[in-house]
Amino acid sequence: MWFLLLVILLFISFAVLYLWKKDAKAPNPFRNDARVPRKPYIHDQKKRDAVLKQGFSKDKIPANLDAILIGSGIGGLTTAAIMAKAGKRVLMLEQHDQAGGCCHTFIDKNYEFDVGIHYIGEMGCQTLNKTIVDQISEGQVEWAPLDHEFDVCQIGYEKEARVYPVSTGTQEWMKQLKKQFPEESKAIEKYFSMMKTTKASTTIHGALKLLPLWLVKLILASRILHLITNLYKPEYTQCVLDLVKGLTSNKDLQTVFLYSWGDYG
Repeated sequence: MWFLLLVILLFISFAVLYLWKKDAKAPNPFRNDARVPRKPYIHDQKKRDAVLKQGFSKDKIPANLDAILIGSGIGGLTTAAIMAKAGKRVLMLEQHDQAGGCCHTFIDKNYEFDVGIHYIGEMGCQTLNKTIVDQISEGQVEWAPLDHEFDVCQIGYEKEARVYPVSTGTQEWMKQLKKQFPEESKAIEKYFSMMKTTKASTTIHGALKLLPLWLVKLILASRILHLITNLYKPEYTQCVLDLVKGLTSNKDLQTVFLYSWGDYG
């Protein structure tokens, strides 16, 4: 019975996606490689401001808009760029005096400062995230590699401080943790295994967001996801603190796991 239901749901899903693709009139912004040779850097602040600091005026609003986006953070800029490349007429509005959100910079006493972003992962090779950035920026965004130990978790102060560096690469970091916590190898391996499991679910989340809401509700009601996905494992049904406490009683290791949650979880 479950197999038959799965076949039916998959058939409906592919049918909906096929009809959506068939009826789509906008060009696919990812059909062709949009990367072009690196353009010259622009150091003239006035020329940069002419692009980033465009004051609002009714006269600048184009006619026949397809969408108005509020907020020019990285999410808004990405959405606007993709829609524009798909042939849509887009207006972006920003309350600040320049675009960029947490990605913008400002100059004070001839020094340029970043206001929010600190580092971004998975940009050292052609991952999905890097491909999206390459497409919307036409390959103009360059990435500087991080130091081998790019972050540090410090517990305590001064002479009592215990320092645990965070290394690039999950395998390298796991080896480093095992050296720092030799009696916690099983807990560390389990933690990294859970991270791998949660990362694998992003494709499922993306697919569910692409499907019509009525179809998603049908899939959820059928409970088929319980059988064919990992979305109902402890990694998803427990809060992170309870999950980490279940792995180890070592307070320092718990802290290291929780410290990196925003980046690795």
